Amino acid sequence: MGIEKEFNLEEGAERLKNWITTQPHLPQNIHPTLLQRYIHSTRGDLEYAKKIFILGYTLRQNNPTIFDNRDPLNSNVMNILKAIDMVPLPSVEGCEDKFIYYRLVDCDPDKFDFNDVIKTFFIIADLRMIQPDVPMNDGGDVPIFDMNGFTLRHMTKVVLSTLRVYMRYTQEAHPVRLKAIHVINCTPFLDRVMCLVKPFMKKRVAEMLHFHLPNSETIYAHLPKAALPDEYGGEQSIIKHKEDWFNRIKLQRDYITDGTRWKIDESRRSNGNDLSGTLRKLEID
Repeated sequence: MGIEKEFNLEEGAERLKNWITTQPHLPQNIHPTLLQRYIHSTRGDLEYAKKIFILGYTLRQNNPTIFDNRDPLNSNVMNILKAIDMVPLPSVEGCEDKFIYYRLVDCDPDKFDFNDVIKTFFIIADLRMIQPDVPMNDGGDVPIFDMNGFTLRHMTKVVLSTLRVYMRYTQEAHPVRLKAIHVINCTPFLDRVMCLVKPFMKKRVAEMLHFHLPNSETIYAHLPKAALPDEYGGEQSIIKHKEDWFNRIKLQRDYITDGTRWKIDESRRSNGNDLSGTLRKLEID
């Protein structure tokens, strides 16, 4: 990826939008803020932005189990949102990084439908990409996964084909600058979890992983204490922020369900579309 010292988000987004118009099979109704995310995440590298754009939408097209029937008010999605916290957190003063917190609320493995979990993850992720209060600054994304309540029975519910798509998209097509991944309240069977995930993990992402035992304070060496939930001594009210995101989901439901924003139309694919054709073949690998 070429890195420009300075780049203009608006100009880059406009150039990306103009290129998309030359690819009639791609969705044309892309949110302006999302276009800017592609430019920001690639540090102004338009060619790289094109590649991750096509890869992301090809993955969406080829995996309807995850990316079709995405009404966020459907019972399967609402059940996951009630059972699992997937909460983007507001900015922390003095820190440019963006934190997203994940944990089980209902620890019953029978309510852990992995396909629906990943479907819901992408609904939240897609909505987050168009929020004006998620800044495009020099900071990076820092997801925090809380393993409290996660059991071996949960692990048996993981669908490997879905995990593969999730890992590929988040590592190669998600328009964010991933900075670190923190796993807190690690379980004694963490090694088994990693054996499940590692085959799909890029080396550069594996190097971003940080593990923290229960009652450990090691995480404070990596991020402000204020970024953690209040029950862990931080300043984030997960209940309050989750309610905020419930409201955003309801208000922006049409954005997620609008197929013109997400669907590739193969009948409109033009001949000689080398970049798109190449990436379509790569997606099959």
